[in-house]
Amino acid sequence: MRLIFIRHGDPDYTIDSLTKKGVHEAELLSKRVAKWHKADFFVSPLGRAQKTAEIAMKDTGRTAETCPWLQEFYYPVVDPATGGKHITWDWLPSFFTAPENRQLCDKDTWMNAPVMESGSIAGHYEEVCKGIDEILARYGYVRSGGIYTTDGTHCQKGELRKSTDTYKQSYDDRILVFFCHLGVMFTILSHLLTISPVQLWQGFFVAPSSVTVLGSEERIPGTAAFRVQVLGDTQHLHDGGEQLSASGYFTDVFSD
Repeated sequence: MRLIFIRHGDPDYTIDSLTKKGVHEAELLSKRVAKWHKADFFVSPLGRAQKTAEIAMKDTGRTAETCPWLQEFYYPVVDPATGGKHITWDWLPSFFTAPENRQLCDKDTWMNAPVMESGSIAGHYEEVCKGIDEILARYGYVRSGGIYTTDGTHCQKGELRKSTDTYKQSYDDRILVFFCHLGVMFTILSHLLTISPVQLWQGFFVAPSSVTVLGSEERIPGTAAFRVQVLGDTQHLHDGGEQLSASGYFTDVFSD
């Protein structure tokens, strides 16, 4: 199975929609989306993601299911330095790398760090994890520990790898597409990859309208894990001669 996460186009946050540039980005993206014939679509309830999905899906003849838990993960916490509200995923490196904040990088306990408890982040994280797991369960992928069990009915017959003594199975060619936001996308990926989202929020950037792809692997029959194949791809913008947007980044983005 392929999971495709699309960040909304260049945003106009004042009206929760897209800028003129963002609309053009979504139009260029639509040429890619139209090729995904076996895809089911899901979208955040926020306007900028809804508009991106509407434009990008215009040639598919399909509609997207709106999922409240796909909204941006913008739940506030209390900044210990100022006592004011602070977005969960936006910290200076000097904060999240400090020795006293090492817990933020622990995959099991990051949400219990004092700064995260100040905003009840554990509950919001659980809501997102439950949301993606319920979607995957519809398609036969049921969470069990850090991996998923599956009956493999949508995969072709596999074979045993003699060199590693593990099972190599042809992939499930169904596609699930999620139109959402940078923060929540990395929140979902942290669950699927069993790592702390803080490391993704602070260490990675994906540009507006970018495409991120995860694929499922069944190296042991009946169990599946997801791996990132593509992160933040913007080939459609390159092909269309459109410069990358730096929305959500703090310097210029590389573009050639």
